Amino acid sequence: MESYISGEKIFVKPHLTPYRFDCGLSHHFVSFTDIFLRKALQPYDFSLIIEMWFQLSSLRSILNVSAALRQVVVRTPWYAKRKSYKVLFWREITPLAIPIFLENTCVLLMGVLSTFLVSWLGKEAMAGVGLADSFNMVIMAFFAAIDLGTTVVVAFSLGKRDRRRARAAARQSLVIMTLFAVVLAAIIHYFGGEIINIVAGEATPEVKRLALTYLELTVLSYPAAAIALIGSGALRGAGNTKIPLMINGGMNILNIIISSILIYGAFSWQGLGFAGAGLGLTISRYIGAVAIIWVLMTGFNPALRIPLKSYLKPLNFAIIWEVMGIGIPASIESVLFNGGKLLTQMFVAGMGTNVIAGNFIAFSVAALINLPGNALGSASTIITGKRLGTGQIGQAERQLRHVFWMSTIVLTAIAWGTAPFAGLFASFYTQEQDVKEVVKVLLWLNAAFMPIWAASWVLPSGFKGARDVRFAMWVSMLGMWGCRVVAGYTLGIVLGMGVVGVWLGMFLDWTVRGALFYWRLVSGRWLWRYPRVKME
Repeated sequence: MESYISGEKIFVKPHLTPYRFDCGLSHHFVSFTDIFLRKALQPYDFSLIIEMWFQLSSLRSILNVSAALRQVVVRTPWYAKRKSYKVLFWREITPLAIPIFLENTCVLLMGVLSTFLVSWLGKEAMAGVGLADSFNMVIMAFFAAIDLGTTVVVAFSLGKRDRRRARAAARQSLVIMTLFAVVLAAIIHYFGGEIINIVAGEATPEVKRLALTYLELTVLSYPAAAIALIGSGALRGAGNTKIPLMINGGMNILNIIISSILIYGAFSWQGLGFAGAGLGLTISRYIGAVAIIWVLMTGFNPALRIPLKSYLKPLNFAIIWEVMGIGIPASIESVLFNGGKLLTQMFVAGMGTNVIAGNFIAFSVAALINLPGNALGSASTIITGKRLGTGQIGQAERQLRHVFWMSTIVLTAIAWGTAPFAGLFASFYTQEQDVKEVVKVLLWLNAAFMPIWAASWVLPSGFKGARDVRFAMWVSMLGMWGCRVVAGYTLGIVLGMGVVGVWLGMFLDWTVRGALFYWRLVSGRWLWRYPRVKME
């Protein structure tokens, strides 16, 4: 027989016909086999024969391993249900999670840019903002917990096709939380100095002064923040995640523009300096709150059309209690959890300005890494609430498992992929080498423990969609106060490990939370509790 290679005719004996693989990939190796035969038939070229034979053996080994792995995948339960998982991903998870992800990304990126604006004023300014924001986050977490209750009740009501109840839940949550935010802002503004002295601990007087200035300006935005959070949560519960994305995205872009002008000035005006950061945030939040009220009033989402005059209607305490039945345990969890985080920040506050700034930057970067998980967690709350509202208990369980494993894989890949660039991320915030070193160490630790993050945070989000909020509250309290605070103080302060010890206490909290929440998922107790609530 004849064979042609690159225009050159060579003759091969019939019994040396190239070996044909039965794996369906033989056409990829015909030219390789011809080259092997052509070289092998050259006299005295035994080294090439041996080399080519080993290459061929390696290819066969790779093919055997590939075939074995394929057989393992085919035998998994996931493979048989792969089409239904694709439908779940593209039709339910993606339309909810992507807008939430983009919204959270915009919020965090705007926060990062705000930090950049302040960081140019010096590390004392950045440390002051970090300390004040650590307290502000406790308040925002409380508002977000009530927002969660509104989201679940709206999603469940619309799952039962009860638009009237969904609108009432959204309207009454807005009224109650706005009034509460006004009172809370007045109290915090009055006791601001005492709060900063407690939070800042042994920080320098300059850092404390800047932190107090920022806190006094940002507490004025609490009513607007409550309106924006509750309104956005109601819209998400109705399945509309695009409008909150546009409003919150626009609000944060305005924050950057307004804050930069107020801090550094424009044209011949010199600006307000550090105070412009807090004032710009407050103004942008009120613009966002007005936009939320306008969207609800005009009925962009027909299921949640709330006219202005309806806010004057008497309150329905049955609906309020339904919202608060979810929101109060979640808010207790959030306040105690974030209070514990605030206490650990106080541990760090006594470790010097460089450590305070590095810790703040590391948390900021870690929040960016966690964005996909937060979006999937929010989506799981909505999906679970809607499925249970229509009585599809099995679907709710299956979909939560799918979201959990997806979050684990995605977040681990992101954390491990970004850890080598920790120094680069730190350089975006500061040029202080000591601060950069702190950031690098903390982000590598964060990557090492990221595989357990989804079990700690995504699973309880799904449970809350099933109104299983008390278990999450108790677990959160145990993890925070029994692990993070105690272990953080012991490792960071008593044993002298510094900020690394504080973060190791946080990872111990993740481990305990993740183990208990995963047990809750496997046991099914989070789900079988739901029919009892529904019958009540």
